[in-house]
Amino acid sequence: MKHKYLLLSLFAFATLFISCKEEIEIPSLDEVKVDMSYIGFGAEAGSKTITLTATDKWNITNIPEWLTVTPSSGNAAPEGIKVTFFVAAADSDNFSEVYINCAGKTQILIVKQVCGPVEIVVSSCKDVIEKGVDGKIYWVEGQITSIVNTLYGNWYLNDGTGTLYIYGTLDAKGNSKNFLSLGLAVGDRVMVHGPRVTYGSTIELVDVTVDKITPSLIKAAKDAVQVPKEGGEFEVAVLYKGNGLEINYDAAWLSVRSMIKGADDSTRVKFMAQPNLGGDRKATISMTSATSSSSSTIQVTVTQIGAIIDATVAEFLAAAEDATQYRISGIITKDTGSDYGNIYIKDATGEVYIYGVLNAEGKTKQWKNMGINVGDIVTLITPRGSYKGNPQGINAKVDAHIPVVEATIPAFLAAAEDNTYYRLTGIVGDLSGAGKYGNFNISDETSQVYVYGLLSGWGGARGQFQTFVTETGLKAGDLITIVGKRTSYKGTPQVGSGFYVSHVGADD
Repeated sequence: MKHKYLLLSLFAFATLFISCKEEIEIPSLDEVKVDMSYIGFGAEAGSKTITLTATDKWNITNIPEWLTVTPSSGNAAPEGIKVTFFVAAADSDNFSEVYINCAGKTQILIVKQVCGPVEIVVSSCKDVIEKGVDGKIYWVEGQITSIVNTLYGNWYLNDGTGTLYIYGTLDAKGNSKNFLSLGLAVGDRVMVHGPRVTYGSTIELVDVTVDKITPSLIKAAKDAVQVPKEGGEFEVAVLYKGNGLEINYDAAWLSVRSMIKGADDSTRVKFMAQPNLGGDRKATISMTSATSSSSSTIQVTVTQIGAIIDATVAEFLAAAEDATQYRISGIITKDTGSDYGNIYIKDATGEVYIYGVLNAEGKTKQWKNMGINVGDIVTLITPRGSYKGNPQGINAKVDAHIPVVEATIPAFLAAAEDNTYYRLTGIVGDLSGAGKYGNFNISDETSQVYVYGLLSGWGGARGQFQTFVTETGLKAGDLITIVGKRTSYKGTPQVGSGFYVSHVGADD
């Protein structure tokens, strides 16, 4: 693990302790919680008490000789129990990580006794993300790249090795919900420390204390620009204190047209965006100003609306991962039960996982109120994302929804002839005359119905039934599930617009 070291005086280290929030909840562990995850002592003897909450029997291990912990074990304490840490007077520094074990989980507490100057380890974002431990306090230093909440202080820090999400920032007195008092802005360089937690797939530092602020040499009037699909010019006003302004961008469809110094000492940079003939796209403009001793960089995100690309599931899976919007359609094969709407959809070309479906107002966690069920047909608009290398749709918008009614064959035969889609299960009849379109009967114990053409799946190509039979091994006597409409021919009911869902072999 690569480290950078910062030597602080005893006074400076004591200041860090004073500015810490008294209570830091570590939300990553449900089984055991503590109200302080970092306990500091001076050279003199002393004690500090924390509150520990545990859902089961617990014990504290890795206690060094210079530290006394009372009690060091106990039964479940859902209402909390007081645990006292005691140190004797010392003439040299002491440090230990003690472990609180409960129900197979371990909460780490850092206990430190400082008798002289102390060396603080500043970790890289990359090491905190890849090698860090939840519950342990880390110091990191980097640049603010984006601020997403100005009440609690939620923002992103980048140090060149990676980006950490900061969830909650304490003010100079250790209070929360007072982020604006710190005067932090995008581009500022800061050093912070706080406990690491994992929330879903996101690694965070929570309720951080700000230890050092180096104001940015450059600031922009805006950090995001949206350009119409027709393209055109747009302007970003920049104020910088360095010896110059360096501009970089990562898109060939952008170019710099002019740079004009304004009366207010700001520089107005004019850009040109080309027309967008494809899907939505995004670019990042980086602006850097430097002196002989330091430099600052800010970023402006440019998004350009484009055409929505109609795609099969296979085409979507093979597409590049970017901001392009795709319209994909299929039958819902699985619902994971999440409020977010994490589902699988399938067409004739493949199946894809959708990580989150938004409602008509663009709100998340509304899936269970949207009236969409497994077996229904949906058309979604979504960018192509991924998780651990696996393609997926992200925060999809519902473009169309076709409910599918589960029906027996007798119920289907008795139904009205309209545009309703029905889900039918029956025994496959003789396929010898099915032809290239897939015309055959399916039956149950009492009835049968003629299927007039069967596609290999939603959106499948016509006239490919024999190829489909060869690939799937479908044969007479198998139990098949299909979806189709109630149609008729010369007054005889039949399944029209039908497509294959699944089958079970007669010998299985």
